[in-house]
Amino acid sequence: MRYTILHTIETAGPGGAETVLLQLATQLDPTQFRSIAVVPKEDWLYQQLRAAGVPTHIVSGKKWYDLQVPRALARLVRAEGVDLIHSHLPDQNFYSCLAGGWTGCPTVVTYHGPIELQRGRKLRQAIKLRTVRARAAAVVTVCDHVRNLLAEAGFPPEKLVRIYNGIVPERFAPSSHSSLRQELQCQNGEILIGTVANVRQSKGHEYLIRAAHRLAQRYPQARFLAVGDVDPQLGAPLFRLVEELGLWDRFLFLGFRADVPQILSELDIFVLASTSEGFPLVALEAMAAGKPMVVTRSGGPPEAVEDGRTGLLVEPGNIDELARGIARLLEHPEQGRRMGAEARAKLHREFTLSRMIREYEDLYRRVLESR
Repeated sequence: MRYTILHTIETAGPGGAETVLLQLATQLDPTQFRSIAVVPKEDWLYQQLRAAGVPTHIVSGKKWYDLQVPRALARLVRAEGVDLIHSHLPDQNFYSCLAGGWTGCPTVVTYHGPIELQRGRKLRQAIKLRTVRARAAAVVTVCDHVRNLLAEAGFPPEKLVRIYNGIVPERFAPSSHSSLRQELQCQNGEILIGTVANVRQSKGHEYLIRAAHRLAQRYPQARFLAVGDVDPQLGAPLFRLVEELGLWDRFLFLGFRADVPQILSELDIFVLASTSEGFPLVALEAMAAGKPMVVTRSGGPPEAVEDGRTGLLVEPGNIDELARGIARLLEHPEQGRRMGAEARAKLHREFTLSRMIREYEDLYRRVLESR
């Protein structure tokens, strides 16, 4: 039997949760699953899904209590003969559970990070969590850290399923090309230290900038890069900070880039300075590229990165620790290369896209066969 899966999410820009939805909608076994998708607008995710041939619909609401979204989802479930709804992120998890309840269609939801649950302390978010807790057939978390938070919030243990995110390792294999260094007009001996993260409050760009300031004089050969979509309101104070600290020629914001595999390949050190994370894809991508890395203990990352073996872990928001971690890799490059090689081997063993897809397919079957 071939099942129809409706994939849906409340955001559509380039990001981790959106990428996971894209991976699922395009990589499920086509002999067993047919995918359709619902997104809120014609943005990056809509374009990627349409280019891959996935039937994609646009549904959005004006207010959280507006029933337009679940009603539209319910109409689509009936019209397309949907067998299972799979939603991502808290608002869409709520709407999908309502639509699933109205149509009798089982709903699988995925929570991608702790920040989603911290917002749940507000009354309306608490209502949404309570609805999902009662109506979802299965609740996926991308790491044990988020799973534990949901368990503390009262979610039944039998509904909670941890499925780690995964990537295609070959896309991020080390490369000998140097297009980025040519673009930046790097001099011989310059070291590139970079992060790949959209500019958001939880991504810790300010801490990386301040750590770069502490390292700049001691390591004049080091240049720092920030790759990712920049929210104008959040980006403005970061740009000012770079100017105030005299890093205008040492700390560069490159914006959204489609060539992240090539950029990671050319970095000497990868840094993730986030204050809150689920199970970030970019950390896996840096592992696949074999990069020495400094990552914060910001939620799920310690479940991938082993301190001193596959990378260095530091406390979130601690500029001193962050700077010391980067300096350690600068001072001991051979140690960093060994950790990068260990990280790449671990990625191939545990965090591949094929493993992630297989675990979601198994979950879909369990839910559908238990109806």
